[in-house]
Amino acid sequence: MNAQQLKWQARQWLRSAGVLGIVGLGLGAFALIVYTQDVRPFTQDLAERELQLAQDLASLKSAATAPPPAALPAELKTPDSFTAFLRESAQIAGQHRLSVLQSEYKTVTEADGALVRYGVQFPANGRYPDLRDFIAAMEEQPGVRVEALSISRLQIGDELLTVQLQLSYLTEAR
Repeated sequence: MNAQQLKWQARQWLRSAGVLGIVGLGLGAFALIVYTQDVRPFTQDLAERELQLAQDLASLKSAATAPPPAALPAELKTPDSFTAFLRESAQIAGQHRLSVLQSEYKTVTEADGALVRYGVQFPANGRYPDLRDFIAAMEEQPGVRVEALSISRLQIGDELLTVQLQLSYLTEAR
């Protein structure tokens, strides 16, 4: 077919198709453009993200099933180090911008008198990231563990949290 015949066929088709045929052809062209510009890249991006999520999930599962590295047990301190622990915890709270209002203490002897556990309970105020960092810093100390944690805020929009924290500090009774 030459160019003249194609022109003649196009004119014949336009006469026979009418306005609805032209509108249908325009809508088909528009749909093709939308598909190639929006739909296909979106589905490709979605498939890539699903693949990345599957890889991340597999790595998290393998990390969760892997045994933790064997850490050497930390040396416990003597009971006379409790005052130094309180001073250190106040400094850590200050570094992490937590305001500790008051503290309550209790002492319990364990393991037939071989260990002494000090319980420290206190309310504090601060922001969540500061609280999270404070707890992480406290748990790095030998013999310290978080026994209980209660977090609340007065209103949803408040940035400051009210925290009730209970720590225990384990020492050797020498």
